[in-house]
Amino acid sequence: MNAPRTIPNSVTRIAGFWRVLALAACFAGCGSTASTDGATNAAMSTDDAQTAGEKNTYAKDSSAADASGGVWANPGVDAGGSYGYADASDASVTAGPSAGGGDQGIGLKPGGAQDIGYFRSLLKNGQLPKPGDMSMEGWLNEHDTVLPAALKDRLVTLHAMAAVVQPAGQPAEGLLQLGLNSAMSLKDVQTSLSLTLVIDNSGSMSGAKLAYVKAGLHVLADKLPKGTRLTVYTFSESAVLVFPGKVVMAEDLPVLHAAIDAVQATNGTNLFDGLSAGIADCQSASSDFVQKRVMLLSDGEPTVGNTAISDIIALAGPAAKKGCSISTVGVGLDFSPALMTGIAQQGDGTAWFLQDAEAAKNVFVQDLETMLVAVAQKLWLQFKPAAGWKVLEIYGFEWVEKDGVVQITGTKKPAAQPGDPVDPPVTTDPNAPPVAMPTLFASSRNGLVLARLTGPASTDPLQVMDLTLASMSYGYTSSKDQTAAQYTVPVSVPGLVQIPDGGLAYFANAGVRRAWLIMMDGLSLQAAVQIAATGTPDAAKTLLDGAVKRHDEQVAAMQADLPVYDASAPDLADAKALMLALEAQIGK
Repeated sequence: MNAPRTIPNSVTRIAGFWRVLALAACFAGCGSTASTDGATNAAMSTDDAQTAGEKNTYAKDSSAADASGGVWANPGVDAGGSYGYADASDASVTAGPSAGGGDQGIGLKPGGAQDIGYFRSLLKNGQLPKPGDMSMEGWLNEHDTVLPAALKDRLVTLHAMAAVVQPAGQPAEGLLQLGLNSAMSLKDVQTSLSLTLVIDNSGSMSGAKLAYVKAGLHVLADKLPKGTRLTVYTFSESAVLVFPGKVVMAEDLPVLHAAIDAVQATNGTNLFDGLSAGIADCQSASSDFVQKRVMLLSDGEPTVGNTAISDIIALAGPAAKKGCSISTVGVGLDFSPALMTGIAQQGDGTAWFLQDAEAAKNVFVQDLETMLVAVAQKLWLQFKPAAGWKVLEIYGFEWVEKDGVVQITGTKKPAAQPGDPVDPPVTTDPNAPPVAMPTLFASSRNGLVLARLTGPASTDPLQVMDLTLASMSYGYTSSKDQTAAQYTVPVSVPGLVQIPDGGLAYFANAGVRRAWLIMMDGLSLQAAVQIAATGTPDAAKTLLDGAVKRHDEQVAAMQADLPVYDASAPDLADAKALMLALEAQIGK
């Protein structure tokens, strides 16, 4: 076993920044625990890690630290004499996939919130966001992530990479970065699609909001996959059919564009009837269409008809179970994020926010073009952490633990409220793992799931060297041909940097380090909003001051890696700008 390398004495203790982490973590979900209920497969062992044919990019034999440089090519000690970390070099990493798939394949993402556009818009308009206005799920999903190239022997590749950080005298924390991509192109995975657009044309949509929604819809119409069945409804006081369901041919495009142009804002918002009409149309589509989707665009809360939020959200779950997934696009600042995100979560879809014309272009052109394509279904994911390691949080997801095995059981749902309807239980194979992600969508960006773990109370650095932090197993069903597959991936920690005071830190590569910093910045944003809401703005500003300092130190330490790992927007500079903007708003 190789001894840990020692950072020069100019490196200072990291316990101070860790206190900022602890404060942020507490305000953003302190004490999160997982239920031990639920069916679980037999516990995995580390022996399972070496599944026949599995390529182990990060195992000890392929990336162990040695004296020749290897993973120590960039020890990450910054010139300012602050704390530093090691990055394991990995020449196999590539930039994120291109929007059209290209030679680098496609990214894969689960449903749920895809951005924090609403949070951004509130700050831009001089308003202080409230707790709940920013989700970690949306924060992580909007950031592209550099991953290794997808394996060509499978539809879905899970890249599991690790980080371990431990200040002196404190338990170690681990980070599991789970990235998803595919070596396939869009044309390889596209299936027949029935799409129903449900567009809010109530009076509050007048002006710029309806204009940029219509501009985005024009682009989407021109980019519909060949053979797509399309229906368009509008709703204000009631639902109105403006383009009847049919397979769109070239000769239909002028009629479709004219129908979009003709939409005018008027009267109230009967969202219940609009969504009900869209679901009914979706369910009426022939079984020849493998994918059936409803896309709801709205700017406000319901004002006409059944306005009960719980009743509207309750429409989505049964529709998804019958094969019609529902995605939402929120528009403007006067809508209900909880309603639109809740519909998407229950409807196994995605949730977006349009704050301006540029955002409309990005969502409709860069993202929805691919996010309309479902690549895989019923993805399950479970892992057995190393002895003594426990899950603190899996951002955007719920999980259970039983017999040492952690299973992701689905995207995180809003807390149930009194009077909410209860979905009837779904009969499934009792021996099958819970579904973690009902649908994996093609994306112009690589997906990212982060799990935080805490280590044993006392962790000897030598015991962490070459640790297999977790053994991950996952499986899925192809959306196109319904074939199933499953694989196992070990997640090793091949080397650690030992800090003079006894602390240690390791990141599998600069991409994991960036993901950790993005996570920390997001937790700080959430925590600062929550602290400010308690009437203690000075404490919130102090937290953000510490977070910005940590951010700057980390960015300086990995400056050489940023052209590869931080080349897309939103990037690390954007994260710092948001923290500064929030601090300025709290100070007003």
